[in-house]
Amino acid sequence: MGTRKAAIGPSMDSAAHVVRSALRALERNRGYVVPGAGNFASAHLMPRRPRTLVARIAKLVTRGVADAADQGSARTAA
Repeated sequence: MGTRKAAIGPSMDSAAHVVRSALRALERNRGYVVPGAGNFASAHLMPRRPRTLVARIAKLVTRGVADAADQGSARTAA
């Protein structure tokens, strides 16, 4: 979890980039920030989708993340 192998999509923002975005928003007195265009689109479009679709997507995403975590733990145990 929280690794590039478990990332959904082509790239994952670095922690430094996310912190810079949050601090910039704080300086501008904004209480809400979503760094990255893909994250922004997901954050604003997902609530407007049917719950069954969102649940199906979440299942696919978490299954992929869990599989990546399982593969990583199997490699370290071997």
